[in-house]
Amino acid sequence: MSGVRRATVTAQSDDLAVLADDAHRRGVSLSTALGELVLARAAQLRQQRRPRLGTFKSGSTVGIAALMESNPDAPAAQPFRS
Repeated sequence: MSGVRRATVTAQSDDLAVLADDAHRRGVSLSTALGELVLARAAQLRQQRRPRLGTFKSGSTVGIAALMESNPDAPAAQPFRS
């Protein structure tokens, strides 16, 4: 999804003043500075949502499917979504 969307920001005046001063020192608008903060936070949230997959060594030559069949109560043997 691309494009720019405008939004109203509710924040303490002192906090906005700090950001406005920083934006002024860097030669950008407050709007640009706020956009950078939103971009950084969105990137963090996207990173946290990524699936985490681990790898392991079973210690045998049996495949994971056979291991799951041998222990039907194992968490890996349960459906991913119910």
